Amino acid sequence: MRNPDLIFDQVRVRYRENWRDWLLHGDDAHFSFPLAAPSADAIARNYDAVGQWLRAWRTWSETQPVIRLRTVTRHTVVGTQEVFTHLDLPTIDDLVALDHGLADHWLRAKARWMHLIALPGGVATERLRPHLQQIVDLDNADFEILLRSAVWFTEHPRSGLTIRQVPVLGMHTKWLARNRRLVLACLNITPSPGGSTDQPHEELEQHDLDPLGLKALPVHVDVILADPADRALVGGLRHLRAPLPEVNALPLRPEKVMIVENKESAYLVPDQPRTVVIHSLGNHLSVLNEIDWLQGARHFYWGDLDRAGMTLLSRARSQLPRLMSILMDPATLEEHQALAIKDETRADPPESNLTDIEAAALAGLTTEHGTYLRLEQERLPSPFVLHQLTRALEAHSFDRGR
Repeated sequence: MRNPDLIFDQVRVRYRENWRDWLLHGDDAHFSFPLAAPSADAIARNYDAVGQWLRAWRTWSETQPVIRLRTVTRHTVVGTQEVFTHLDLPTIDDLVALDHGLADHWLRAKARWMHLIALPGGVATERLRPHLQQIVDLDNADFEILLRSAVWFTEHPRSGLTIRQVPVLGMHTKWLARNRRLVLACLNITPSPGGSTDQPHEELEQHDLDPLGLKALPVHVDVILADPADRALVGGLRHLRAPLPEVNALPLRPEKVMIVENKESAYLVPDQPRTVVIHSLGNHLSVLNEIDWLQGARHFYWGDLDRAGMTLLSRARSQLPRLMSILMDPATLEEHQALAIKDETRADPPESNLTDIEAAALAGLTTEHGTYLRLEQERLPSPFVLHQLTRALEAHSFDRGR
C-alpha cells in the first residue's frame, strides 16, 4: 500500500523526467498513479492498518479537490470493503498543483517558453531542449538580456563588432561568456568545436565569437626587454605591451626568454644580455607558439608555487616543450613554507608533462589535513629571487652571433 508521501515522490520524478517534453510538444496529458491497493486477504489480515491507510488518503484528498481517487470493492471474510486503487490527475496543472515547487517551476517554464517561441527568428525546439533548465533558472534580468540578445543577433548576424560594442542593454563580456551557449541555442546555431565552456571567468576567443558574427579584441602581450641593446631598437623602452602581431614583429633575436606568471614578479628580472621576459599571459599561453623570435631561444618559466601555477606551467610547456622551470621546486617550497597561505581556489589538474622535481613540488602543496598551500611569487624575498634568477639565466647562456 502506497501512502501519499510515496506518491508525491513519484509525481516529482514523473515531472522531472518529462516536463521538457510537455513544454515542447504540448501538455495534453492524463496521469494515473497506482496505489498498490490491498487484496481481500490483506484486508482481512491487516484490517486496522488498511483502515489507517484509507483514512490518510481521504484526509489528504479533501485538501485536493481536483484529484480523483479511483476505487474498487473487495469482498472479504470480514465484509465488503471499498479501497482506493489509483490516484488520477486530469492535467499537468493538476499534477504540479500537488507541490508548490513544481507548480512554480512549471508556471515559470511555460511563461518563458512563450517568450522564446515568439522570437523573430523562430526557435529549434530540440536545439533548446538541453538548455531549458538553465534558461528556467535564469533570474528575470538575465532572461530579458537573453531575449534582447537573440533578437539583436538575429537582426545583425555578421556585425563585426566587439562584445562591448553590441548595443544590447545589460549584455557584457562576462555575461556572454556565461550564457553564450544559451544565445546560440536561441539562434539555432551549433557552437564551434572546442569552444570555451560557459563560465564567467573564461575569456571568449575568436572561434567562440565567430558564430555570433563578432570579433575578439587582439591579445596583448607584455614584454620586458632585459637587454639594453634590444631597448635601443625601440627607443629605449624596457616595458612593452602591444597586440600579438606587433610583438611578433619586434626585431628581436633573444637567446633566453623567461615567461613569468605575474607582472610584479617579472619586474624583478635583472638586465641580462639577449634576454626577453614575457609576463602576465594568464590563460593566453597559446600565443607562445605564435611568436617567431621565441624559436631557437632557451625558455624558462617562473610561476606561483600552487596548483594553478603548476597547471599553467604544464600548459606553457605544451607550447614550448623544452621549457625549464625556475623556483618551482620542493626546496623553494620547503625553505619558504612559512610564507605560504591556504589555497581555497579551484584548480584544473596539470597536463602529464611535469618533471619529477615539479611533480614533487606539486605533491608538497598538499597538507596533512588534506588542504592545499599557495606560495605566491611576490612573497619570496627579493634577494633570494634575484640570486636564483641570475644563477639560472647565467648558467644557461650560450654564444650566438647576431
